[in-house]
Amino acid sequence: MLKYLRKKRGEIETGPDPIELTRRKLEMEPDLPITLRSINDLHHNLKQRIYRTLIPQRFLFQFDVHPISWRGPDKETYVTMKAEPGWGKVYLEARSPFDPDDPFFLLEIEDSRFNRIDLNLVVLNDPTSERFYTDIDSEGRQTLFGTVRRNLAAEEKAMAAGLAPGQVRQGVRGLAEVLNQLETFMIALGHQSIGLEPLTYVSAWIFERRGFAYTQGHHLLDRIHQEFQPGGKLHAALDGSSPFRRPEQWETVRGRAWAIHDGVLEAIDQQWDQIRMIKQIGRNANVNTFPDARY
Repeated sequence: MLKYLRKKRGEIETGPDPIELTRRKLEMEPDLPITLRSINDLHHNLKQRIYRTLIPQRFLFQFDVHPISWRGPDKETYVTMKAEPGWGKVYLEARSPFDPDDPFFLLEIEDSRFNRIDLNLVVLNDPTSERFYTDIDSEGRQTLFGTVRRNLAAEEKAMAAGLAPGQVRQGVRGLAEVLNQLETFMIALGHQSIGLEPLTYVSAWIFERRGFAYTQGHHLLDRIHQEFQPGGKLHAALDGSSPFRRPEQWETVRGRAWAIHDGVLEAIDQQWDQIRMIKQIGRNANVNTFPDARY
């Protein structure tokens, strides 16, 4: 599971204000971006025709959901689309007929005033794998991916099972397919780039590998790598004081991520915040803040 939060302070506008675009302008200038808000003002069935291209058909077929009708073998609908008129975003959620409790696919994208689309949320869960309730604390309250409160017992079990912070189940491989379809969708709409804010260190590392660069936070990522080396402050902070701060965790992406989730960045007077990434359509930024990394 990967989660992205929208924060857009301090950026320079590079594209036209898409809200002011008219149909005539779009007909005369095919390079101008079409907004999600303009799509959301269409009839529901037209929106479904457009937005169903965002879900890779392999995932739907894998979990017995038809990619066109969004229905299962029982004729029930298993994909939810939230794209209200006046909204500048769309939210898609797909569940399996055999395990409808948790979605196996979640996607939320949103208009930006910077000639791009922002990726707010993407989740790829394997509904057949064991579930860990890291999203709910001992009193039944939402943890918001561990950002507001934590379920330490569930997190320790999830970590032992090979999950990363924020995950409730093992993921299904396919992020590259999701991004490829998203880029194709954006090309059709005339947008130049994808923006996001990674919730975790794992998220940042994964999106580096998918061609993203940092618009904010690159220096912090470089420092994190430096301080996790033997002799660094983060390496010294892996003192076994919690299950998430074992001495060997500096060696892997997932180990570092759990330590950061546990607040280890306090050792360098930092926190995991204000990290922003961007990918230009069709380009790979070749950023690598953890050389020769093992997951």
